[in-house]
Amino acid sequence: MAKSSIVSSVLLVLELLFVVSYAQNVKICKTPRNQEGECKLITKCQSLFSILQNRPITSEGADFLRQSHCGFEGSLPKVCCPLKTDVGTTQAPTVDYGTARPADSSLLPSTEDCGIGSTADRIYGGNATDLDEFPWMALIEYERERGRSGFYCGGVLINKRYILTAAHCVKGKDLPRSWKLSSVRLGEYNTETDSDCVSLQNGKQRCAPPPVNVLVEEAIAHEQYNPYDVNQYNDIALLRLAREVKYTGFVRPICLPKTSLDQSRDYTGTKLTVSGWGKTEKRSESNIKLKLDVPVKTNSDCSRTYRQAGVTVNNGQLCAGGEKGKDSCRGDSGGPLMKLSPDAEYQLNWFVIGVVSFGPSPCGMEGWPGVYTKVANYVPWIVSKLRP
Repeated sequence: MAKSSIVSSVLLVLELLFVVSYAQNVKICKTPRNQEGECKLITKCQSLFSILQNRPITSEGADFLRQSHCGFEGSLPKVCCPLKTDVGTTQAPTVDYGTARPADSSLLPSTEDCGIGSTADRIYGGNATDLDEFPWMALIEYERERGRSGFYCGGVLINKRYILTAAHCVKGKDLPRSWKLSSVRLGEYNTETDSDCVSLQNGKQRCAPPPVNVLVEEAIAHEQYNPYDVNQYNDIALLRLAREVKYTGFVRPICLPKTSLDQSRDYTGTKLTVSGWGKTEKRSESNIKLKLDVPVKTNSDCSRTYRQAGVTVNNGQLCAGGEKGKDSCRGDSGGPLMKLSPDAEYQLNWFVIGVVSFGPSPCGMEGWPGVYTKVANYVPWIVSKLRP
């Protein structure tokens, strides 16, 4: 095939692969395998250009090209070309998008300690939680310009030292460079009051202790997460807290799906629960912690929907929602998709099944479920990052 035909094919492929182009002017870049590279025309990068020459292009090759995209020179696409390549390499490197494998650690709590909480507007169409419901919920705080601070993402406590959240909350393309992830708030209910109380039927009030604010010592995004990838694969991260937190009735960890039994559950057609302080029908965020049950969809159905936006859902993701006016939304990013499930001894505990990744805009569009990172596929990665 002539080079001019190849270039035309490149343009066509990238038009189909990208919903939005993210041009970068810098020449030095990172490849999808986190290698140093140079942003150059694809026709001048033999290792990636050869992927296009081997027709038909595989889905893995298409994904790798999309993740390598770093801008345009005029109308010609540029890719992050690795500075060091193996001679004769003509295939896209294998990218691991997570595989469900049982994994455990002495640093993770047992079901005697995790996932225990009361079972009694970014949650669009949601209802207020009870005061002590979902005590693992975390708000992630960022320092902004002029000494201001604010909450942008959510997460869940998984042990006394770690928060599970989304990678795009750590290194997302939409995070302003001036923002610095600084701390985590636990045990919160109403962000507008110092003392959180709810009224009881007998006219009395029940109050929670003050929320706990803890500095973040380290932010750990998945190594293969690419903030400019429209698919948002590997959108998962951990935050290591500067100190251990004490478990109380208002601050407790959620369980991870560590066992084969937990990981083999098929939630398709059932409803899972999302919770957070994100956008609601009437305002940009909710001051009250909200919850919402959303139905789980098959990945094949979800992929057919998102194909219209150039997105391919893989086995490291799951989809839930799609009901009009009911969705997780902006501000709930990194928060949990949860299920109350029995363990091997038939004890009921809350498990984190997914991490809020992305969804349609505006939120709550009928037929467009939200996309979540599938936690079961990343338990080995989570365990590998934990330390005392």
